Amino acid sequence: MWRFILRAVLVLCCFLLLSGALMLQLPLSDPPAPRPVPVAQQGRLILDHVRILDTRSGIVSPPQAIWLEDGKINRISAADIAAASVPDYQYQDGAGAIVIPGLWDSHTHSMQLSPQIHHAFFLANGVTYLRDMSGCMIEHDTFQACAADRQRWQQETLAGQRSSPFYPQQSSFALNGGAEVPADFPAFLRLQSEADASALTAHYQVLGVDNLKTYELLSPEQYRWLSHAATNAGITLAGHQPWQVSLADLIVGGQRSVEHGRVFLFECSAVAIALKQQPMRAGLITADVWRQIINSQDTALCQEKMTNMAAAGLWWSPTLLTLQLGARAGDATFRQDARLAQVPWVLRQLWQADADGMMQSAQDQDGHSVHQDLLALAQQQLYQAVNLGVPIIAGTDAPDSFVFAGSGLIDELQLYVDAGLTPLQALQSATLWPAQYAGLLDSTGSVDVGKDANLVLLNANPLQDIQALRQVQGLVLAGHWYNKADLDALQRFGTKQAGSIRLNLQLAWSALRSAPFRMQFAD
Repeated sequence: MWRFILRAVLVLCCFLLLSGALMLQLPLSDPPAPRPVPVAQQGRLILDHVRILDTRSGIVSPPQAIWLEDGKINRISAADIAAASVPDYQYQDGAGAIVIPGLWDSHTHSMQLSPQIHHAFFLANGVTYLRDMSGCMIEHDTFQACAADRQRWQQETLAGQRSSPFYPQQSSFALNGGAEVPADFPAFLRLQSEADASALTAHYQVLGVDNLKTYELLSPEQYRWLSHAATNAGITLAGHQPWQVSLADLIVGGQRSVEHGRVFLFECSAVAIALKQQPMRAGLITADVWRQIINSQDTALCQEKMTNMAAAGLWWSPTLLTLQLGARAGDATFRQDARLAQVPWVLRQLWQADADGMMQSAQDQDGHSVHQDLLALAQQQLYQAVNLGVPIIAGTDAPDSFVFAGSGLIDELQLYVDAGLTPLQALQSATLWPAQYAGLLDSTGSVDVGKDANLVLLNANPLQDIQALRQVQGLVLAGHWYNKADLDALQRFGTKQAGSIRLNLQLAWSALRSAPFRMQFAD
């Protein structure tokens, strides 16, 4: 039902927006995109009187000075640097702020319009790295951001020409069995043979992609083809666990990460394991079936599978916010979050329709909410998995429904702390551990000499309360300094863009012109 509602809402939105464009005579072509840029150019910068939080140990240092040069941490010294004694440096008094490395959101989806509607909010909330789990089928798409787009944004950020998080890794479009591929696109994208898998892998490598995203409807045979092709090409597999592919198969296939909070909900239930012998179809899992899955959880089986996953080094990005939507869809406070002003009107309508659909599917035959219980169970499994050594990386699935760019990461980390993880573990899942996952511990994940100058200044200690991550008073991005006023200006920019008639028209029009998006939405 909710997919029908979503489609109806999109048709209505597009009709109204296109009617508005005709009445207002606004062009639907892509105008030059406005973009906020840092005021201070990259060079030499001193952050004085700051306390460094060691993301490995959780120890907070006494006041120190961090010396930055050419986008790197050049030196860390005792505090109390006399500003007049360093005329070649831009001097900033940190006033006792706690410094952490830039945060990672390890599961996001970028659009062509992300520089207008997402990037400002990521940066204002201290998120300087994104592991984007979407991409384009071919060289360009009117709606989705492609690898070349994200790479260009990074280069412009380094040069001080743009304010954008970094995208260290590039993903393919979601590989979903073939039906998602438009008829006039290359045939090998439908993945109908082992030769197709090799051609597809080579195609994405040419596009600058280093991760093939697995999705729900890949068959076990298609998954094996992809696994062999990826291994031979030295490219990563990461994404969803396909419906008929087991966790054990992911391990054998060498998958690097698996996404979302339902992994163990299915893997630890005899009911779900039997259900997965059937092809995925609409209506297969009802509220009553979810209740059976919840009631058939096998703790010992879960422990065995988590132990195997930890031993294999298969990472997990839980994205618990995707389960929170169902759990809180009936909560008026949740549905009226003030941050909705940061979201374009077109997306807001889809979010509200999605929440309505979740409410309709929430109750089992006894009148109990399955979605609330699913979130609670996923939190228990997260706590168990981390204690058994399963490596995790915090991701939000932004801009999925009611997942806010930037601040949504703190929402996600709060769910981890509520699940029983320590604030340090929650912080590590968004700093140290994603750097390890990406093979970038030499450049990020902690505040050390030689690492990249992507730093967040906080007014309070997040190890005492993870909500302190919301108190960002300054940001260093590629050596460029943003004070609190600059960060507030970024948020005002993003909010203004979200409310722009022109941008909403552009967003709807870019989606309508994207053949992959039209096919994905109709699926």
